[in-house]
Amino acid sequence: SMTASESISRDGYARAGIVLVLVAIALRVIEYFHNKAIWLDEAHLALNILQRDYAGLTQRLDFGQGAPLLFLWGERFAANLFGPSEFALRLVPMLASVVSCVLAYYFFRRSLTAQGLIIALAIFAISIPAIRYAAEVKAYATDLAIALALYLLLIPKTCIEQKTPSISRTFALALIGALGVWCAFPALFVLTGIGAVYLARAFSIRDMRGALQSGSTLAVWTISIACNYWLMLRYNAENAEVRTWWMDRFMPLPPTSISDFYWFVRTFFEVFTEPVGLAAAGLGALLFLLGTYDLWNRDRWRLALLLAPVGAALLASGMQVYPFMGRFLLFTAPLVLVTIGEGWNFFAAHTRHRAILAFAALVLFIQPVAAAIKGAIHPAPQGVRPAFGHLAENWQDGDRLYVYCWAVPSFSYYDIKDKLSFPKIAGQSLRADWRGYMDELKPLAENSRVWVVLTNTPKQLVGQEDKFFVTHLDSIGVRAGEKVFAESSVYLYDLTAAPK
Repeated sequence: SMTASESISRDGYARAGIVLVLVAIALRVIEYFHNKAIWLDEAHLALNILQRDYAGLTQRLDFGQGAPLLFLWGERFAANLFGPSEFALRLVPMLASVVSCVLAYYFFRRSLTAQGLIIALAIFAISIPAIRYAAEVKAYATDLAIALALYLLLIPKTCIEQKTPSISRTFALALIGALGVWCAFPALFVLTGIGAVYLARAFSIRDMRGALQSGSTLAVWTISIACNYWLMLRYNAENAEVRTWWMDRFMPLPPTSISDFYWFVRTFFEVFTEPVGLAAAGLGALLFLLGTYDLWNRDRWRLALLLAPVGAALLASGMQVYPFMGRFLLFTAPLVLVTIGEGWNFFAAHTRHRAILAFAALVLFIQPVAAAIKGAIHPAPQGVRPAFGHLAENWQDGDRLYVYCWAVPSFSYYDIKDKLSFPKIAGQSLRADWRGYMDELKPLAENSRVWVVLTNTPKQLVGQEDKFFVTHLDSIGVRAGEKVFAESSVYLYDLTAAPK
């Protein structure tokens, strides 16, 4: 029976866990109400959602986008109900994130004890990737919520004496899993990975009834996955352009060079930074390895269940169909955190000096806590929104407009949102030969009021092109006005006047 001190300790951990859930929800709601500007990737998906009806969303999406059908329909429903605002389009991800906080608490509480529970939940609560995608028009937050629901259903606290589930539970799991793949693409990795482990375990202990039930459930899931692939996923698998974007994020299969082998080392440590959210990736990796070692010795089947979805995603990556990186792996974060929690418990049990534990906790949390606080109080990125607003206030009949390529998607979103529809030349990405930008501007010559909207985000795409545009325009006309913001700028030129 539990002693009084153990009961008090357990109650204390439970209360601390609830506080962490409330902190997690607060950070995600704050991120939502920051109302950051729609940026490039979000705009690409938002334009698909706003410009199509429910049936249209079952077709190949524009701009190389892909998202689960029920997520897209949820987004379309929110836009129909509340309009095309940023708040409406981010409502589904935000609600999914709040649900994830509650599900994570129950999953960690069932999976972990003592300090490991608090460590895992605290990391999850302040994880910058998890907070960020609570307020983006992308499916990563719903991926996480659906995955957590499936983990709660499919991963028990221990597999040592796991009984074969009843027929009714097997039937329910089959239906829930079949529905899950329409809500979140990574559900197929969760289902195939975990389903394969259950099937292997049933055969290993000669449980033919269990093998039949696991096989039948896997068959139902596979049929649903196949239908989902035919209707939605095949567009992504067939898109060679999208695959080239993530070429270095596919597992080398088989590895044939030193750089191929280095891919595994680099990717392993990157997982602890994103999606998990730890700056001290080395310490996170150490705790993960300790947890893996401890689980290997105590309950190998449970370890297999925790690692199977990650392995399934890795295999898909090796087949060149799923990038193994960052946001695409957000659904795996709870599995990694459970293993880290187990590693922390193992570390604490074998560490005599509390000062060492305190120092490890400090290293683990100092940067994520600082980043979470900064994110909560820092002004939201404004992107192209203020440049659009300045243009809307100063536009006159007869004005002409050029929008730089990487500003086009976000600008087009605000066109739809504010119902303004500026007539514009939408720039193309011509960085292979910048003279192409000069050609795009030629139709605007001999106009006395030409607006040019530029952006310096996203950083990885924009180099010195904004300076190139301004220098060229100054050489062919007279600058009549400008407004420079943190992440965008808008210029007014008279191209009928000779430059000074």
